[in-house]
Amino acid sequence: MFPAARWASCHFSFGQLAGIRFYLHSSWFIIFLASSITLALAFHDASPHWSMAQSAFAAVITALLFFTSLILHELGHAVVAMKHGIPVYSITLFIFGGVARIGREPDSARAEFQVAIAGPLVSVALSVFFFLLYGLTLTHFDRAATIFETLVVVNLVIAVFNLLPGFPLDGGRVLRAAVWKVTGDRGRAHRWAMVCGRGVALSLIGFGLALMFYFMYPLNGLWMIGIGGFILVSGKN
Repeated sequence: MFPAARWASCHFSFGQLAGIRFYLHSSWFIIFLASSITLALAFHDASPHWSMAQSAFAAVITALLFFTSLILHELGHAVVAMKHGIPVYSITLFIFGGVARIGREPDSARAEFQVAIAGPLVSVALSVFFFLLYGLTLTHFDRAATIFETLVVVNLVIAVFNLLPGFPLDGGRVLRAAVWKVTGDRGRAHRWAMVCGRGVALSLIGFGLALMFYFMYPLNGLWMIGIGGFILVSGKN
């Protein structure tokens, strides 16, 4: 989640709920297309008896449910933030995920922790939900089961990635809440979280470079570098 000044540029509005506007950043269309193509190829390779059209249809549905999961992750933050009296203005989907734009930071370590952990908990709950659907469809509905199986993994990855202990990720905010609670010093807690955030960002960039030049996975490497760069820039605020 980001205070209002940190995420002011929104592009395409697609709805409103409980006073929260929903937007698609223009970069979202890039990742949606890339995700759909990648999933279609993966589904077709894993299930050669599927036609390419069937694989593409399953991929688009999976991508849409993936981005719905991101919205619900951010809504988890938003609902808890509003319970603590923090205004939430909008949720935006963009190339690196979702961003909730809030009016101010939490005013206590307890509120900070609760707001930060809410998103990953939603992602874990979604993973369990999709696992149940996977079990129900496995025997007779293989295409649906494949979609749900993918979403089990995706939501777990979202939860685990966001819990990396570096600001501005959710895990960095959890770390900030913990240090704030122990020391009673919000400024010191924020500095700790920022230092850890830079460490996480640089680690991701280094891993991305290794993927590109040592393991020869250039697209995956670029993706890791992009995420690391985003965390590095965002964590400066």
